[in-house]
Amino acid sequence: MAKRVELAGQSNNDAPLYRQLEESFIAEIVAGRLKPGDAVPSTYSLAEQFGISRVTAVRCYEELKGRGFLTARRGGSTIVNPRLVLPGENGRVDQFEHESRNRFDICSTELLQRPPAALVPARAWLKTMQAVLEGGLVEFDGTGEQSVIPRLRQAISAFLQRARGLSVYPKNVLLFDSKLQALAFISKHLLAAEDVVAVENPGDPLIIREFAKNSRDVRLMAVDREGAVIEQLEPRSGVKLIVVSPSAQNPTGVIMSERRRQQLARYAGHNGAILLEDDGAAVLRYGKQPEPSLFNKFRDALHLGSFGTYLGPLCQLAYLVVPDHLLERLSDGCDARAFSQPKLEHLALTRMIESGALELAIARQRSTLSKRRQELLSILFAEFKDLLSINAGATGYDLLIRFHSRLPKEQLLQALESCGFESDRHSLEKCYVDSSENQRIEIILPLIETGGPGGNSIERLFAMKRQFMQQIVQDFRPEFATSGEAIPFAPPAAQPVAVDPPLVTLGAPSVTLDAQPAIFETVL
Repeated sequence: MAKRVELAGQSNNDAPLYRQLEESFIAEIVAGRLKPGDAVPSTYSLAEQFGISRVTAVRCYEELKGRGFLTARRGGSTIVNPRLVLPGENGRVDQFEHESRNRFDICSTELLQRPPAALVPARAWLKTMQAVLEGGLVEFDGTGEQSVIPRLRQAISAFLQRARGLSVYPKNVLLFDSKLQALAFISKHLLAAEDVVAVENPGDPLIIREFAKNSRDVRLMAVDREGAVIEQLEPRSGVKLIVVSPSAQNPTGVIMSERRRQQLARYAGHNGAILLEDDGAAVLRYGKQPEPSLFNKFRDALHLGSFGTYLGPLCQLAYLVVPDHLLERLSDGCDARAFSQPKLEHLALTRMIESGALELAIARQRSTLSKRRQELLSILFAEFKDLLSINAGATGYDLLIRFHSRLPKEQLLQALESCGFESDRHSLEKCYVDSSENQRIEIILPLIETGGPGGNSIERLFAMKRQFMQQIVQDFRPEFATSGEAIPFAPPAAQPVAVDPPLVTLGAPSVTLDAQPAIFETVL
């Protein structure tokens, strides 16, 4: 049973509410009222107890997890870290069983959508950077440095015209060192403190994290086959920014339907909200041109993109396309440090775009991913349809796999963990505001393997399937666990149930599962 936490009085009343709540939890742990292994209230209960936004409660828990005080337990609940060392005589928590990572060491790039190492165009980037260096860096002599950023903005404008059909002038393109910096700029300069932000759930973890800062009120939109569910936003709820990924939703890969796009436009128009379109991996759309950008169709729309999506660690520069009337809202006193300053990577990226090398690298990525996607889908449909459904997104580097809810959860989790899928589940949990509310068992299946230990996802899936089936046999028919004879199996029921042919031949024994018609969530 989860224990209640009292909000301790804080000497600094100006601290964000999630920080005050965080310190209260630490005080409870240090005082021994919360012990290692104790369950803490759910984010819903915590929000109700203190009369705060659930996003504030989620942010508090995420901070405590990052500092090692809390951890997520299998099954969704959150507990005090069992490895936490109890307070010593000085009344402080001095150490953990394992050294925890300092919060200043956390790298936001681990949350970025980026290509696997095999698809990073390192050779093309190296060739371009070598040309920049052999040129003697004349662009950085004297006043020439002032032309570096304008030249890149012009190259990006031309790239967006070719790749995304955006008609945009260079003056409307703002450059940032990273996607996180661009999001922080929007939050500071285009939103007031009391403005409400709507985000997709699941969605890009960077977006969720940035707009949950400073206790900003965040509303959630679920994602289905048509994209973000706009109907979940209440009229006149104060939403002033709606963040969506209509052309490449992360992590599902779903493309927003035209019906939803019209609903989105109507809601934004009636509520005076700005649309922020996160373009994600839209240019990697398989077999088709990407869907038209919202920027071309709606007046109050921003277009956000990151070159890190295609170049990975080579270049994390991001851009934000802002229409003229919203540019005028920006304060004349905007600090120049909020934007990207001229560096070598600006010149290298400019040359890659101008020479066509970037678009050639993206075309190769798209071709490789499309071929691999078809191979994986054929295997999954043929061998695993009774275990899982596939959200076969139309873009991106991964497939979202959802296991059927009728399967025994405990045995399935054990099989996944033993076959090395724990990290795949953890990477997906980051995309939810509160992973404990997601009752479905899901994993992210990479289209391109990492090449590290246990990198072959299909082999791991087959191993998981064998182990899961064996656990089912042992749990329900232990007396036949070693028999070499095939055993038809059906769960206890008042009426006889029809069974399908065996799911897979396991040798000894083989099992026939009660199976409803498989459901495939395929987005073409």
